[in-house]
Amino acid sequence: MYQYAILLLPVAAASGWYFAFKHYQNPSKASASEQAGYFKGLNYLLNEQPDKAIDVFIDLLEVDDETIEIHLALGTLFRQRGEVEKSIRIHQNLIARPQITQETRFSVLNELGLDYMRAGLLDRAENIYLELENVSTHQESAIKQLIAIYQQEKEWLKAIDYVLKLEVISGTKVPKVLAHLHCEYAVIYKHEDVALAKAYLKKALKIDRQCVRANIIAAEISIDQLDYKQALKSLMNIMGQDQRFVPVYLKMFIDCLDQLGRSKQKFIFLQELQLNNTSSLVLQRFIDALKDTKGNEEALSFIHEKVSNTPQKKYLKLYAKLALAEPLQDETKFLCNAITQLNDDVSSFQCKCCGFTSIHLNWCCPSCKEWGEAEPCSC
Repeated sequence: MYQYAILLLPVAAASGWYFAFKHYQNPSKASASEQAGYFKGLNYLLNEQPDKAIDVFIDLLEVDDETIEIHLALGTLFRQRGEVEKSIRIHQNLIARPQITQETRFSVLNELGLDYMRAGLLDRAENIYLELENVSTHQESAIKQLIAIYQQEKEWLKAIDYVLKLEVISGTKVPKVLAHLHCEYAVIYKHEDVALAKAYLKKALKIDRQCVRANIIAAEISIDQLDYKQALKSLMNIMGQDQRFVPVYLKMFIDCLDQLGRSKQKFIFLQELQLNNTSSLVLQRFIDALKDTKGNEEALSFIHEKVSNTPQKKYLKLYAKLALAEPLQDETKFLCNAITQLNDDVSSFQCKCCGFTSIHLNWCCPSCKEWGEAEPCSC
């Protein structure tokens, strides 16, 4: 409760200034009851009763051009601190005052909509922003909030419609966002209506040719249909989009090549991939293919050179694993066994916008809510 009292100190100070100003301007307006009320609010504040203090200060402060900012600031403070119910109460009280101007009402409605969103009352927030959408001064911000609401509710078609509206109003294209929204809709129908899902994936790629996710979903659909040739074609498109994502979905590549019986193509693919890729997953797969094709000794020689040139833990582990298949002295065998038990580096992804990291690939960042900004850190 002490923290809440501290939070209200600026409001108490602003209220004191307001009454002092009223008294200086027109002593008759600063009544004894108002002054008593002000000290009553301070008393509640000092006794750590912020709820009662809020009620007193709200009742005392007339809603006019001089005090509206105090009300709005108080509401924002509470929302930022997670006290959404208090913020809602303040903003609802403002809207109920008949003396506020139309533009002020719109500003307060916007704040109330933010309160509802913070509280998870998305239907109420939606109604507010649908009203503000028709107000020119608040149209763009209202549309942005509606997009956020529809994304949270997974109403992807509505989200797409409003992103298109935002592009027209702002004059700025957001192909990455639109492509991902189309992908989200495709995911819903990839098992129920494959034709519809493919149509939305096609739209996603038309909007953003660099949309890796669209090709991944297309490959998943083809694999479900046992069409490994088409799945491989979709996966290979990623090579021209962003090769950093190839190690993330390497198993899909390998599975398709194995299902098609293309062992030679698999070897060449992995050989070329590992030349310009530092991923331990890629290297492990290539060594497996090298071992199957040319034997353990050839694979051991290859990784021996890697360790010599670049002595890293991931290379050392691969070397020890291969070395255990060869005749070894007891002490060397013990060391190789110990090395293979070293912890692997954990694959992770980082958002370019806010720096949020996760071991899972989030197409929409859980922190900043931006689409398609996650990049593989290590695999």
